[in-house]
Parts: sequence; C-alpha cells; structure tokens
Amino acid sequence: MPPTPRAPRPRLHRRSLVASLLVAAATAGVPALAHAKEKPDAKAAPAAAPPPARPADPARDAVERIQKFYETTRDLRARFDQEQRSAVAGTRRASGEVWLKKPGRMRWDYDKPEKKLMVADGKTLWVYEPEDEQAFRHDLKSSSLPSSVSFLLGGGKLGDEFDVTLEAIDPARKLDPGDVLLKLVPKKATAQYRYLEFVVDGKSYAVKRTVIYDQQGGENHMTFSDLRANTGVADGKFTFTPPPGTRILQP
Repeated sequence: MPPTPRAPRPRLHRRSLVASLLVAAATAGVPALAHAKEKPDAKAAPAAAPPPARPADPARDAVERIQKFYETTRDLRARFDQEQRSAVAGTRRASGEVWLKKPGRMRWDYDKPEKKLMVADGKTLWVYEPEDEQAFRHDLKSSSLPSSVSFLLGGGKLGDEFDVTLEAIDPARKLDPGDVLLKLVPKKATAQYRYLEFVVDGKSYAVKRTVIYDQQGGENHMTFSDLRANTGVADGKFTFTPPPGTRILQP
C-alpha cells in the first residue's frame, strides 16, 4: 500500500510573518544621531533670543524617547510570543527567542508550534523549516516590502516614516501600569498593512509589543519579555548555511 499522505501542518502566513519580524526589529536598526556642539565665539555678536518653547506633544515626546533609548542600543535579545488573528485562518500562536544587532541583523529561533529559524545578516533573510528540509532565501535589497519600512534595516527614523499619535489605553488590554500606547500610520500608503501599534515601557521607552493591522482585517501581535540590551551578541549568530540536502527556494 502507498504511504498515507501527511496532513498539512497549519502555518503562519509567510509574507505577513516576514513583514512582522522586520517591523518588530525596527527600532533595533535605528541609527544613532550625531549632535555637534560648537564652542561660543567670545567676539561674536550677542546671541539672538531663543525661540519660544514648542507646545507639548506627548506623541512626539514618546517617539523622541524611544529614539534616544535605541541610539544607545547595539544589540538586543528577548523571548517573544506571536499571535496572528485572521477571519479566514483563525488564531495562530508561536513563540521562541530573538536576537537583534545593528545594522539590520536578526535571528528568530521558533520553538513552538514547530521548529523554525529566521536569520538575516542585513542583506539576505533565510527562513529555514527543518521538518520539511527546506529553506526560503529572501534578498532584502530586492524585497517587495514597502519603502515605508526601509528604516527597519537602519535607514531612517520613526518620525520620518509615520504619523504617530498617543492612544488611550483600554483596561481590557491589561497593559502594565505606566505603559504607553502609540499608533503609527505610514505617511506613504502600503499594501502590506494599514497601521502599527507599539506598546512602550513608560520608564525605559523600550518597545514591549508590536501589532500589525493588515489590509484584510488581520492582526499580527509580537510581545517581548526578558529583554536584555548590549550583551555583546556575536556576529556569527546572524549567519546561516543550509544543511546538506536542504531544498533551497527563492520566492
């Protein structure tokens, strides 16, 4: 008798998953800003009166604090829990560990519901599925991801790419006291998603959770825990060589 075909295993949607991982890694790729300081000239004319203080803008202040936190962050590692919600596929969950390092390098080790590995060295993203003995190779330079998320690989700033607003927190969301909720709408429309949400620690301004709201009404949640910064993650963590016999696919 011929072998019984194996039932297909439920999977996270690969395209939205890749986009989600890049969005989650966004602030790890934000470049540091250089602030030049000039010495005053004793013979120069008296300085003009300082401009009036700009009106308070809580959302802009939060973005600047996030930017400042990540300027001093060279690498990050954390546990993550992912939940995708879709009217078609229902709810799917996954979890694992992530490492991020400037510029644009990341590694996602999935341990549930199945083993999976995602590694990016800044130029190439590999998605390795050991149970199926196959690996997907994505060229990040020619990727179809929208330009509005190009900053995720170290090419820009949140405030330049998104209109950011500070959102009221619904008690039903059960966030920690002091958390800040931000809504980020891309300034240039994209087919991949409508807008993002960041849940930010109100003290450190580290991003604790990201949510992608896609054009089909789906949601992709990433929650981070046990986050550790500047631990000296080795560069070798972000390299990948397919094991012998692996089928290589390039979308």
